[in-house]
Amino acid sequence: MTRILEGKTPAKQIREWIASEISQLSFVPKLAAVQVGSDPASLNYVGSQIKAAQSVGAYAEHIQFDAGIEKERFIKEFKKIAADPDIDAIILMTPLPKGWNADEIRAVIPPEKDIEGVLPENLGRLYLGETDIPLPCTAHAAILLLEYYGMDFAGKRCAVIGRSPNVGRAAALLAQHRNATVAVCHTRTPQDDFDKTLADADVIISAAGQAGIIDLRKLKKSAWLADVGTNFVDGKLTGDVAPCEDDCVEALSPVPGGVGPLTVALLLSNLILLASKRRTGKAIKLDLQKLTK
Repeated sequence: MTRILEGKTPAKQIREWIASEISQLSFVPKLAAVQVGSDPASLNYVGSQIKAAQSVGAYAEHIQFDAGIEKERFIKEFKKIAADPDIDAIILMTPLPKGWNADEIRAVIPPEKDIEGVLPENLGRLYLGETDIPLPCTAHAAILLLEYYGMDFAGKRCAVIGRSPNVGRAAALLAQHRNATVAVCHTRTPQDDFDKTLADADVIISAAGQAGIIDLRKLKKSAWLADVGTNFVDGKLTGDVAPCEDDCVEALSPVPGGVGPLTVALLLSNLILLASKRRTGKAIKLDLQKLTK
């Protein structure tokens, strides 16, 4: 029977660990969520961030600018936020106004306040295998979810679908750092190569964003799969995996309820890491061994 890798349980344990660590600090970690305009999805996400931060004893502030603000003025104001010594971490909400370059704006954030772990400096340090850095939350969540339920990547064949810098490539690097042999598939991968790579894989991380791209019947029965895809089919959230009535694989994360809850928890984990390192010089890092199955 396929093992369901649900993310709510480890996410709850991570939140409890963070709350315990924060309760012992002499300060309250602070996150600033910066938004231009009032995109409904972004507003909803900010609201969830504020609640999540409050639930562990941290503080999250929503700093919102009018959609009509000039880019130069916004950058000036954003630099002030970035330089605020009371702010430990910053997240720039998207979408931004038409014509704005997100990478250009995001570059204002100091690497030591990059809660999403997506700035070039932190991605470069991830490439080098450093550990006291904020990791890209979704990629880290996929890896940690598999590890939480017992996956040892060492010596395994790992297939990653998707090559975005913050998810696919980051997940591939994290798997390599765990001594997996990694193959990355993407939109230009020939279908025959795609099918063979997945058929040979012991563990698969799918971040394609394409519903039904993975046919579980073509995989090893012993395969483990973390589904990172977020797609809407007939108004319902679904992942990249096509429905399969049989017990096609050994372990599979659901969508929703798999990687998603863990992603939010790891954002908070990055917050306490950044805050502790910046204020005390010693990073408080999540240890998987502290979580109990």
